[in-house]
Amino acid sequence: MSEKIMKILRKQTKRVFCLIDGAILESLSPLSIKLLLEQIKQLGSIRKSIVFFDSQLAPEVYEMYLSRGFSPKIVPSDKDVNITLESLDVANSQQVDIICIGVKDDSLLPVVIKLRETIDILLISPTKTIAKSYLPYSDYIISLDEL
Repeated sequence: MSEKIMKILRKQTKRVFCLIDGAILESLSPLSIKLLLEQIKQLGSIRKSIVFFDSQLAPEVYEMYLSRGFSPKIVPSDKDVNITLESLDVANSQQVDIICIGVKDDSLLPVVIKLRETIDILLISPTKTIAKSYLPYSDYIISLDEL
């Protein structure tokens, strides 16, 4: 394809940036993680995916996340604070169309409400029950108990 056509196609594809609490992915099998990524890719092109952990990962687990396209990030403090700061930075950069936030509980609800004012939200939740809190403020929801 010509460069001109490629530019047009890139503009039509929504740009997705993922910020996920690693705790919600730890119980998933590699196949479930692959299914999750396929569902996200149906919405657009994943520009970057960061998974936040609060402890070191075994080398094979770290490699598994890297091979799936995630950037594992070990943070010494509260993961929610890191996800909040990163999501506000991403939303303000205006270089994405959808921000994907993986949450373990409703502690990030105020952040999602604020982000929803300027950007589309894809929420990844471990259960439908947790997702209910975010329902009015999310454009898309993926519940991991349905994978």
